[in-house]
Amino acid sequence: MISFIICSISPERAACLEENIKCTIGDVEYEMIAFDNRQTKYGITKVYNLCAEKARYDNLCFIHEDIAFYSLNWGETIINQLKKPDCGVIGFSGSRMKSKAFSSVHSIPDLCVNNFVQRINPYRKWFVNNLDIHVDYAPCVTLDGLCLFVRKQVWEEHKFDEVLLTGFHGYDLDFSLQVAEHYQNYVCNRVLLEHFSQGTFKNDWVCTMIRLHQEKWKSRLPLSAVQLSEEEKEGYEHEALYRFIRLLYETDYPFWKVYRCILEYGEMTHYKEHFFTLLLKLVGTRIFHVDF
Repeated sequence: MISFIICSISPERAACLEENIKCTIGDVEYEMIAFDNRQTKYGITKVYNLCAEKARYDNLCFIHEDIAFYSLNWGETIINQLKKPDCGVIGFSGSRMKSKAFSSVHSIPDLCVNNFVQRINPYRKWFVNNLDIHVDYAPCVTLDGLCLFVRKQVWEEHKFDEVLLTGFHGYDLDFSLQVAEHYQNYVCNRVLLEHFSQGTFKNDWVCTMIRLHQEKWKSRLPLSAVQLSEEEKEGYEHEALYRFIRLLYETDYPFWKVYRCILEYGEMTHYKEHFFTLLLKLVGTRIFHVDF
């Protein structure tokens, strides 16, 4: 039995998702809790916690309304995995490691675990899967919020952080990290779904990521679901921050704050690797408006 929870801004999309679940979940009892957030405009953490409190069933699914399941009779598969005492959150896209350095859910490509279809535009889809066909559930640390299954008891122990996260970013990273400290999170490779929209990187996303790291997770990271050598960990930390800085160029995040991140990267890498490239790109794009 599963309670599906949606922070909705489109009743039409929510209705399509409900019909899709009805046709694909199989012989599993469920309920839909679609919170119409168009007027209230609550942060997603508040919506999720409010709805989870009301949920009738022992298994929860926090899901975006722009999702469709491809698989049939998938409900029992998910419930059986959730029954395992060590099972934390089950999702469809995540990472085996979360760096101490600033990053999103997906900090390092080599450690990402994915199984979903991403809609690029009305005519193009991208099947994102890097898991062995024999792997049903791949251990991970962080999970993307497009679809998150979890036991209600686990959510009660690690509720969404309404104090620090008042908008619509970072809730999935924070929630999956909270749970990963005590349980094993997984990416599901037995059920396939499609995600119809893509994320964007703007200043509010950047500020949330940095605040999460500095105010809550700095002393508790890194976390890893796989064994890594100290050399590997160091390399992944460098790569995570490098990729995060590159994302900053896609925003209008203030010049001096990007510069501080680059200096931090320089200190971390002893001013080797990509330090001067990042610095030149910052100066070129923000001051001289040169395309690299």
